[in-house]
Amino acid sequence: MDSQQAQREGRGVGFWAAASVAIFFFLCTFFLVAMMIGSLTAWKSLVAGAEAPEDKYIEEVVSGSGDNKIAILPIRGIIRTEPTALLPDDTATVESVQERLKHVKKDDKVKAVLLLIDSPGGGITASDVMYNDILKYRKDLGKKVVVLMGDVAASGGYYIAAAADKIIAHPTTVTGSIGVILPLINISDLIHRYGIKDDSITSGPLKDIGSPTRPMTPEEKEILEGIIHDMYERFVSVVAAGRNMPIEKVKTLADGRIYTAQQALEDGLVDKLGYLSDAIEQAKELAGLDEALVITYEKKWSLSDLFKIAQGITPPSVRRLFEWPEMDTPRLMYLWLPGFTQGIITR
Repeated sequence: MDSQQAQREGRGVGFWAAASVAIFFFLCTFFLVAMMIGSLTAWKSLVAGAEAPEDKYIEEVVSGSGDNKIAILPIRGIIRTEPTALLPDDTATVESVQERLKHVKKDDKVKAVLLLIDSPGGGITASDVMYNDILKYRKDLGKKVVVLMGDVAASGGYYIAAAADKIIAHPTTVTGSIGVILPLINISDLIHRYGIKDDSITSGPLKDIGSPTRPMTPEEKEILEGIIHDMYERFVSVVAAGRNMPIEKVKTLADGRIYTAQQALEDGLVDKLGYLSDAIEQAKELAGLDEALVITYEKKWSLSDLFKIAQGITPPSVRRLFEWPEMDTPRLMYLWLPGFTQGIITR
């Protein structure tokens, strides 16, 4: 009996071993073919023509009725300039916001925009570009913009929200973190312990400012703090303008701390607490509408998009799944980094 059971177990192990090998070779073949075909898509002549921006997204109805529309534009995740291969429709990119705004501007029936922001922030420039695009839409077209904050709308996420006519936070939202961060680490003691030396040759004493292999000098710290101060002042001025708040009051709130939704309401950083239905009603009220069709723009997936995703799941890119987007190089950030391990972003 024991021998029969052992034989059955042996056959089971053999089956799963063979299946694992087959799956491995199938995946290898798939990725190889995907990379070959994906690389060909770089040549427009081999693809079914370059897609025009207006063809990348399709309009989908969320709720409501009527001729007039309220367009929902989501901004979720780390704010950055471009999408990654694994997230080609990442909504927290400048490209995504600009493409969706193009649709909004072309449709005269869209009377208001509802931004759904769920982001801890991100790149300074990306945050500023999104803010400027939304503010320009409001002023040039005279349309209304309402923000509904999700779990987090901090730092760069709040920076963008300051462009809106009204800001609504979920009762459980965390917001604030008004400030700037330049993530840097120093491993000089560690490398000296192992006898490692940095023999970098520079054209001047400040060329390697922020180097992790040696202690920062007082002069270098002063220079970096000056840059951060300038970016901080810009953040403060954006909040002051958007919230119609004196600069000095903003500075009392802008020490980098985060706020609950209720605290933000009491301090004037948001206008009210509510949910999606409340934000829609607020947008209708500002636009002077009794009823409206609530719409959103979803990406229209193409064959080339699928090949790009497949290309992204290659070994060099798998490592990037564990990295913060756009943080593999030193940069100033409008970003809330709770419990952040600096080593994650260095290579």
